[in-house]
Amino acid sequence: MSPNTLYRLLSCALLVSTLAACSTPARVHLPDDEVLEYRHQELYKLAELPPPQVRIQSGDTLRIVRDAQEPSEKDDMTLFVVRPDGYFSIPFVGLIKADGRTPEDVAKEVTGKLAKIYRRPNATVNIAIAPSNKVFIGGAVPNAAFFDLVGHATLEQVLLASGGVLPSADSDNIALLRAGDDGKYKLYFFSLASLLQDKERPMVAMQRGDLIYVPQSSIGSAVEAVDMYFTRLIPINKAVGLGFNYDLNQQDEVKVIPYNPVP
Repeated sequence: MSPNTLYRLLSCALLVSTLAACSTPARVHLPDDEVLEYRHQELYKLAELPPPQVRIQSGDTLRIVRDAQEPSEKDDMTLFVVRPDGYFSIPFVGLIKADGRTPEDVAKEVTGKLAKIYRRPNATVNIAIAPSNKVFIGGAVPNAAFFDLVGHATLEQVLLASGGVLPSADSDNIALLRAGDDGKYKLYFFSLASLLQDKERPMVAMQRGDLIYVPQSSIGSAVEAVDMYFTRLIPINKAVGLGFNYDLNQQDEVKVIPYNPVP
């Protein structure tokens, strides 16, 4: 192999690696094998836990009804929006903090404050509208967006609803981030093939605020970088196309053979 040929090959390798580093990152560094395997196993333990408590969040609309409330009272007087600071206000009662609390806990406080006004103060609190009742999906998926949790939904149902994963995805190490009671995310990993093939595994139900991230494989990142280079950075007319034929035995030139694609 001549020095010129070796130089060309090294230049191409350097170009691909540079483009992979400059392209939009979708690849994350995985933990070591032992930790990764542990977090794969931890995912299935989520199905064995009791259903999580429903907690109020900022932006939620609460319906608060006093049990002895007259039917003639307007319904719009029973709806209260939780402000960004986590509080809402009730006439004749004042501010009540709701963010992070259960409806039952808020109802107990409301009842206590209404006792100064009514002889039958017992109140019921429900979440009427929950804008953030969603699961977020991103990474190497066809449609990075969010999934509205209007009912029971499993991990694989939500992922497939977004179109599944791209061919460049690392589908063996998809990440699930779920907020714990301490307000911090806990990280789990799962394999899409295992979810679809293992009939004996327990189903993992989605929760409000879950985040699913599908990373790219190392090969997928390199392919995407090369595709970005030839289809975006270099002005090639795809209607004509170019065929590249590099003969390693020919030391002096690189042949560029035009061709017409089949209609």
